Amino acid sequence: MKTNFTNFPQNTIKFFALAIFALLLVNCSNDDGAPEVFEFKEFENLSEMPDVDDPEIEFAEPDLGSVNESEATKAMIADFESGSGDLSDATKENLTAVGNFSDGLTTDFQDEAQALDAAKIEELLNATELTGDYAALAAELETLPASVAALFPTIAFSADYNRAQDLTKEGIVINDLMANLMSQAGTGPCFDIALASYNKAMEAPIAKRDEQLNTFSSNLESRLVTVIARFDDRQTNLHTIVDNYRSLASSISTALLGYANSADDNDLKLQLRQFALLNTIQSRTVINEFEKEATDLIEDRQIEETETVENRNNETIEEVNSNFDAVKAEADALLTAAYAKCHNQGSGS
Repeated sequence: MKTNFTNFPQNTIKFFALAIFALLLVNCSNDDGAPEVFEFKEFENLSEMPDVDDPEIEFAEPDLGSVNESEATKAMIADFESGSGDLSDATKENLTAVGNFSDGLTTDFQDEAQALDAAKIEELLNATELTGDYAALAAELETLPASVAALFPTIAFSADYNRAQDLTKEGIVINDLMANLMSQAGTGPCFDIALASYNKAMEAPIAKRDEQLNTFSSNLESRLVTVIARFDDRQTNLHTIVDNYRSLASSISTALLGYANSADDNDLKLQLRQFALLNTIQSRTVINEFEKEATDLIEDRQIEETETVENRNNETIEEVNSNFDAVKAEADALLTAAYAKCHNQGSGS
């Protein structure tokens, strides 16, 4: 049997070949013809930055102690004030102790004692530095027998003077922890969308971190200003206290001069004038020592409070940055996983 073959034109063959190829292309594309969509909704569940507390710091006022009058001298003045003319045995013994002590001094201060008046007492109590016989007398008063020392004011130091000043300051460091993960990224829309999702998710943590750091910076500034204000107030208060102590010492020495002027006995006159001068010089020494020690205490307290405020600020900053690091590490892990997903999809292009 003879078989006949129909010869198709060459153009017809090419047409069918193109039609079949086009049909294959259509079957390999998306059904609706839309471009591929990349989504990374996992970034929407990124943890939030927690709040960080920064309560006010309570500071106690330092106890400066005091300069206390001599009870023996107060009793002596009361004895003279009574106006009875009869001095107690204790007063007589104290005045004798002053006379004997004065006689044993190498500094000849009899002329100064005789010339002493209220104006000179004020001058000596407020003098920045003593000179001449007054300076020599002050040096000799550094070592006193107990019977004479009991007649002069003393300093009662508080426990605050024994506080150790061992707080140390730490530098304040604020780091921007935005990481660069671009070394893991490829190119194409998948990677672009992953990074954009990451950046969008990190906007809130970055904003809250910056807000917290700004708040704590403002708190630090305000607290440091308050520390300085407290220091100034304490200095002013100390000056008032010292002025009052000097006024009291002046009144005692002036009172002794008044009793000397009204005394009939020359030996008693001399003893009272000697006592008035010695009380003035020793009171000045004691009050100045108190002022120096109290000033040091106030300055130490300012340093301590400054360090406390700065340490608190460092702690809050460290907590904020630690919280931010944790959120960022979570976001970084999500971005790393997103990049891996893009690579698995053939570079997302």
